[in-house]
Amino acid sequence: MAFVQADFEPDKRSVEDLFVGPDYYLIPRFQRPYSWDRTNLDEFWRDVVYDNHPGYFIGPMVAWRVTGSSQRRVVDGQQRLTTIAIVFAVLRDELRSLGEINLAEGIHRYLEKANRDNELEYTLKTEVDAPYLHRGIFMDPPDRDTQPGTEEEQALFRAYQQILGQVNAEVEKRSDPVKWITGIRDRMLALTVIWVEHSNEDDAYIIFETLNSRGKDLEVVDLLKNLLFNKLRSGGNRQADVVRDQWNQMRAVVESTSSPTLDVNRFILHWWLSREEYVAQRKLFRAMKNEIKTRPQARFALNDLGRDVTFYRNALDPNSRNWPIEEARIKRSLEALAEFRILQPAPLLLSIMRARYGTEAALRTGPMSDTLQTIERYHFQYTVVSQLSSSGGVSEMYAKAARELYRAKDSNERARVLREIRHKLVERAPTRDQFIEDFANRFLLTDEYTRDSKLVRYVLRSFLRELQPSTTLEDLTVEHVLPQDQIGKNRVDALAVGSIGNLLLVSSDVNSDLDNKPFEAKKRILANQGKPYDIGGILDKVGWGPREVELRVEYLARKAYDSVWKLPV
Repeated sequence: MAFVQADFEPDKRSVEDLFVGPDYYLIPRFQRPYSWDRTNLDEFWRDVVYDNHPGYFIGPMVAWRVTGSSQRRVVDGQQRLTTIAIVFAVLRDELRSLGEINLAEGIHRYLEKANRDNELEYTLKTEVDAPYLHRGIFMDPPDRDTQPGTEEEQALFRAYQQILGQVNAEVEKRSDPVKWITGIRDRMLALTVIWVEHSNEDDAYIIFETLNSRGKDLEVVDLLKNLLFNKLRSGGNRQADVVRDQWNQMRAVVESTSSPTLDVNRFILHWWLSREEYVAQRKLFRAMKNEIKTRPQARFALNDLGRDVTFYRNALDPNSRNWPIEEARIKRSLEALAEFRILQPAPLLLSIMRARYGTEAALRTGPMSDTLQTIERYHFQYTVVSQLSSSGGVSEMYAKAARELYRAKDSNERARVLREIRHKLVERAPTRDQFIEDFANRFLLTDEYTRDSKLVRYVLRSFLRELQPSTTLEDLTVEHVLPQDQIGKNRVDALAVGSIGNLLLVSSDVNSDLDNKPFEAKKRILANQGKPYDIGGILDKVGWGPREVELRVEYLARKAYDSVWKLPV
């Protein structure tokens, strides 16, 4: 546990104390860029304007004071301070547009005030050059020719426009808009914080971590960023900018994807588990802090995060990478795991990608493909079909294999590690009887029930590929052999019509031809295609109803276990 010298005393302050007092606030270049989105701003506006009394508490803020200076470097509170300053700028501009020059200038003094040398200085500044914030928002009047350039400035522009829209909407419906604006000004100034500052930057960051270690924990990504930047901050502004850019580029790789499973906090956890001893998410930062104690260790961690993040994204979002033809099987397994939304193997997937495409590029195609295919088939059987809950032991098993693969010295050792994990997965797979029973009741797809749509397509594609590997699987749609308009007729229910036993994958043109035609007509159309649409002997049937659907499900279940998703690979 870290101890902090008692060189601080928490102080309850109002926003007016902060903005009118003698202090100036600097956002260090290491801090995360302004990132409040529409939801954050809506919540803040509702809290301040509508839902709470004057003097509403908006949480602690932490800073470290520069000795002999009125400057306070903000450690925690950047988003709130910046948003409050933008609100002041909007209220000032609105008052000026109403001809209330004196009131507008009264608000502007919260944004710009004279320092000890009687020179005007912005109350809130950024260590990174931010011309739009100062000239386009804080300056009175704002310079409308100054346009947002960086991504952070775009976020500031959106925040200004959103707050401006909210203020305008309120002003338009008020008989006395000036009174309303000054009322909001007073509510903003009355907001309270617990202000904590320290003369030592390291201790200020420890306080920051401690304050956020209870209740809803501060995210690991923020804590780790503070840890790394604190270790790497020496070397001047140029070095600091390099470090900041590295960190932001790492985050951007994860956050620029639309994949629902990609998350920067999970990436950091899985990156750690792929190298170090297993630790639960809630204990991750403590473990990292115990290991990353020196500047070289922090540099190593930041560099490796930057290298591995692309491997991680490629593993969890395989469409983010161009795969050579010889790796088509690898890509399909990763695509399947992405469709399953399975994250337990993620540390091992990262370790595999690193071993394959890293600097040594030493992992051969065969062991990699076999292992990914085994993981895919295991989770299809165990997680998707039988819907069994994996214990923490499975996650630890994957993490252990990831770690051993990372530390493996040669191809024989790498092959052994992957062979062992495949063997362990096969041992854990459900029995044939259990799988067949679960498969029969697992999948359902109708216009009214679409939750399994992607899984159904995956299952049918896999059957088609196993039957004829060269089959083109693009532009295929799901066909209900027993039409959906039969639901509720002749004792036909949705379970029969939506069952996997009643479904085929066909081209859009064939699907249109089949429409809701009688079974005999559908048989003729399918027979004329000369393609492997008929999985399970549909064309051999004289008629088609719930009993035939049931028999086909049993056939597909057996084929799934014995062939398509057979283990071992």
